[in-house]
Amino acid sequence: MNAWTRFQETFRTAVASIWAHRMRSMLTTLGIIIGVGSVIAVVNLTKGLEGRIMSDVKQEGTHTFFVSAWVPYSRFKTAKIRRMPMDAQTIRELRELMPAIRVASPQSNIFSPQMVVKAGSVTRRVTYLTCVDENGLDLSNRELACGRNFTATDRTTRAPLAILGATIAEDLGLGEHSVGKHITVSGQTVELVGILKKHGEIPFMPSEGEDEDSAMWGPDGMFFVPFGSLRELARPGAFDSPFWRLQVDARVPVKEAENTLRQGLRRIRGLRGDDADNFMLESNEKAVAQVEKIGKTLMTASGAMVGISLLVGGIGVMNIMLVSVTERTREIGVRKALGARRRNILFQFLIEATLLCVAGGVIGTALGMVLGTVLSQVLMKHLGGVPAWAFLSALLVPAAVGMGFGLYPANKAAKLDPIEALRYE
Repeated sequence: MNAWTRFQETFRTAVASIWAHRMRSMLTTLGIIIGVGSVIAVVNLTKGLEGRIMSDVKQEGTHTFFVSAWVPYSRFKTAKIRRMPMDAQTIRELRELMPAIRVASPQSNIFSPQMVVKAGSVTRRVTYLTCVDENGLDLSNRELACGRNFTATDRTTRAPLAILGATIAEDLGLGEHSVGKHITVSGQTVELVGILKKHGEIPFMPSEGEDEDSAMWGPDGMFFVPFGSLRELARPGAFDSPFWRLQVDARVPVKEAENTLRQGLRRIRGLRGDDADNFMLESNEKAVAQVEKIGKTLMTASGAMVGISLLVGGIGVMNIMLVSVTERTREIGVRKALGARRRNILFQFLIEATLLCVAGGVIGTALGMVLGTVLSQVLMKHLGGVPAWAFLSALLVPAAVGMGFGLYPANKAAKLDPIEALRYE
């Protein structure tokens, strides 16, 4: 009998033994199933979250930069920083220094927890109004379901107009038929000129509280007005130093564009030598890198937790294999008496342990895929996905666990003395 034939015979014997005790075998693999299912589900969820955020970020383009006079408090603690506004004059000078800037769009927010929107007899409280120019919605990839966008004339005349997110419009009972009608914001009358397409909630960000008058978050709950409008509702200076969204020619490399913008801003704002930046400059590319970093961190954390589950599952496999060795002591004696070698016994029990773990890995993968896909769709509104390395790990890691934890029981069975084994009752 050659080696391959012996392996086939040993494999069939191991499978027959597992099938003969299938209920016990299934219960033994529960730890492996839970461990592998958890990691596949977490990977699927993480990819769904990453994909949802990435799609939102990438829609704005990697050549979109965000500039403002805001500086993190931590920077004030480590350097002496002179505050300066980020006004329209600064941006005009920056565009002269860098002609590659195609669009510069200001954005400011009017915050007040007491603002109430009224449409007919329906009222809704809003926390803030977002003030944008004619390019603001396009640069942030907000599409209109009906109506029109703001125009340059609306901005220069500070026209009292409004564009609403899909959810807040729905709450107020407004639809396509409402375009052109008037609503009020804290007593100020504005004309509704557009309603945005439904975007969906941002994962893990509250959309609204239990109270119907709670503040709303995310694009579907936003209330847009032309930049400069409703100044009487804003705090003094709110429009003097807005946040700016700059779109740069895509032919310019992102790093080069960022360096040019930074140097230009430092020059305009009179910063020299080792002076700390008194402004914030971020790019979508950096946001993409941060999302990827978060995804890797979640993967590492989930891997650590799943490692514990696999360890517990491996101990369960070892325990049941030791029980199996004890139950089959006489069988082992008979096989050895008929000429079975020590390595044949060793391989049989090692194959049994490995098959149990691999089967658990396969079942866990299937369950994890189903659970992860459902949760991704429900929580993220975006299908995730499982990379090839996760599938391979779901099979190879349980196989390694089976071989590692099955080695001791298999070795114990192989070392049994045939005469003593035959006497065992």
